[in-house]
Amino acid sequence: MKRVSLKDIARELGVSTATVSLVLNGKNMSGRVSSEMSQKILDKASELNYIPNTLAKGLKVGKSRTIGLIIADISNLFFGALALHIQIYAEQRGYSVIIGNTNEQLNEMENLMKFLYARQVEGLIITPTENSQYLLKRLISNKIPFVLVDRSFPELPVNSVLINNYEISYRSTGQLIKKGCKRIGLITYKQDHYHINERKRGSVDAMKHAGIYDPEMVEEVRYDFLKNDIKRAICNLISKKEKSDGLFFTTNSISINGVKELIRNNINIQKDIQIMCFDENDAFYILPYAVPFIKQPIKEMAKNAVELLIDQIEMKSEGTKNVVVGAELVLNENMMYL
Repeated sequence: MKRVSLKDIARELGVSTATVSLVLNGKNMSGRVSSEMSQKILDKASELNYIPNTLAKGLKVGKSRTIGLIIADISNLFFGALALHIQIYAEQRGYSVIIGNTNEQLNEMENLMKFLYARQVEGLIITPTENSQYLLKRLISNKIPFVLVDRSFPELPVNSVLINNYEISYRSTGQLIKKGCKRIGLITYKQDHYHINERKRGSVDAMKHAGIYDPEMVEEVRYDFLKNDIKRAICNLISKKEKSDGLFFTTNSISINGVKELIRNNINIQKDIQIMCFDENDAFYILPYAVPFIKQPIKEMAKNAVELLIDQIEMKSEGTKNVVVGAELVLNENMMYL
């Protein structure tokens, strides 16, 4: 369908394009166009379904009022919710959002960065892929505003929004220990991500401090082979001579697949084995037992990321900020917070 232009409206009414532009851009404050003609222009624009070209308008003044969001895995409930709230907060601040998904692939992250800047975005919010430091250094060198969310590289001087990964993982594992678990299995990604390493470190430290840590109870799974690797990890942990009596899953995707595998093996969760999951999931509420989980403050993370980015774009802040927001433990069937 052909896009309706100012010229189309002007031709329909027999007036100049400048007259139409004056009215539709809200610049007829001095009354240069009569109220009668102004109303005719507004009515004709509505009739023809005129949509302003905000990108072209923005480019004339060097501002697109658009930001790019690069998400690691949009199919993951956590990232889907994060994208939704980033879009909401950005729109409240007058910015549109273009969303791209990397599927945890480094080359896709690079392609998306090129694509988004070809679309004149003013800044980026990124959940970076593994080993993407060189791409971020390129953004820094080019003085492009960006914020990392959920993940970061501490060695880089960049703005970021994270949760208290170490602390919440330590507390979560401590909760399993309070439940009497002495053979806690840790299932985590085989990745060199700071947030993953911190979750692993927090859980391991809790077990070490309780005197129950066994490195053989740590299982690493691969993102690209998650289902098969989870199956192997669960099998390893429950088939040992001294089998696992507790499990800590370090991400949303690992948690969901881990719970599915336990059910498939007819293991009674919270009776045969205690578990602790990352992130809330609707499926937890239809199971016949309580599933404890770590609740990440997604709205707060989104709001902070948007504010940090827009402050950079509008040059309202100097230096870098690393915002850490607190996650919570949700423990029982009444979903009471600890």
